[in-house]
Amino acid sequence: MSQRAARPSIRWGAVAVGAMAGLVTALLSFIFLGITGLVSPERGEIFLLFLEFLALVVAGYVAGRLSDAAEIHGGLAGLVTAFVTGLISLTSNRVSIGAIITLTLIAAVLGSAGGVLARWQKENTPE
Repeated sequence: MSQRAARPSIRWGAVAVGAMAGLVTALLSFIFLGITGLVSPERGEIFLLFLEFLALVVAGYVAGRLSDAAEIHGGLAGLVTAFVTGLISLTSNRVSIGAIITLTLIAAVLGSAGGVLARWQKENTPE
């Protein structure tokens, strides 16, 4: 058996859809928190951090549901989501490069966790 056959093929469509789902989740949540006043420039940063983490899990879950190798696709969707939010964060002078790198590492883990959740749900859902 060749080494190439042992690696799962990456379905970039699933990764892209998962990343978009995570970004939409984050955007809608951020808008809601801004409108309700729970987050402002002076307070509420912990809510934004929690929602960013939730968006990474959502990205991984959606990508995992759309693929066979759920953990890999979930991790990649989390990384793509972190890449996009990292690019947006670079426009702010309040965010350090170290924070963006840390977010990227966390994104891989949380995206993979979303993929694991998707795989678990697929395996335990009766057909």
